Amino acid sequence: MKKAVQSNNEVPRVSVVMGIARADPYLQAAIDSILNQSFRDFEFLIVVDEGACHIKDQILDLYPGDERLRILQAPSLGGLAYALNMGIGSARGEYIARMDGDDISRPDRLMEQVRYMDEHKDVAVLGCRVQLIDSNSERMRQKFPYCKSDKEIRRLLPFRCPMVHPALMFRKSSLYRVHGYMYGHSAEDYEMFIRMARNPELKFYNLDKVLFDYRRHELQGTGLHRVRDNYADRAGVLFTEFLRTCSLKYIGGMLAMHPLIYTIRVFFRKSLERIKC
Repeated sequence: MKKAVQSNNEVPRVSVVMGIARADPYLQAAIDSILNQSFRDFEFLIVVDEGACHIKDQILDLYPGDERLRILQAPSLGGLAYALNMGIGSARGEYIARMDGDDISRPDRLMEQVRYMDEHKDVAVLGCRVQLIDSNSERMRQKFPYCKSDKEIRRLLPFRCPMVHPALMFRKSSLYRVHGYMYGHSAEDYEMFIRMARNPELKFYNLDKVLFDYRRHELQGTGLHRVRDNYADRAGVLFTEFLRTCSLKYIGGMLAMHPLIYTIRVFFRKSLERIKC
């Protein structure tokens, strides 16, 4: 077993930010996965929606006396974007690591990401390979498409989101440069990535290591049953970027993300998986 990496600094190097609007049955496992990281020099900011304020007491009861935990309360009208900006604004760390309440960070996630960010000062956003899991924490046969380099990620951004938001680590300074998340978007991560991509100095990268278990289940906001609602928001982001740049690739992205095209792609992918079985 690898030795935990810990610092004597009063100011943590990493601030993990999680926004919560409901008590998922997976929440405790998600929190545990951060508190049990091999890298120990972090604080964990959990921003709880005021409509679910009872969760704050539940968390404090589960982890009494853990000074790494900081619980903040955000107004319901702000949504996830507001909660994340609130967490970032309160963060003391040099790096911001995202986390959601239904996923699992593998034990060395923070250590591997901090190490890479320390060694590559030009990288602003760092992800990793992920393993898809279901509601029972079983591994899914389906794979999340992986691309590695800044060039690959930028090429794919107009057509899909090639980075898993809750698995990312950011330089806090880079988030401040783009003024954080924008309100009014359910695709707050995708919209921010598009803005970050306008600046060639802000590099993207995905580590070629599985450091994160990304859960697919019926309660999440990005499930297949919400494809149409999510499309309207993402299409709006892409059309805005088309008006700004006059680049037809954003119109191509709008077409590629259309629910009908998406449904056809999912149908053929599942058909191929059944044939292989």
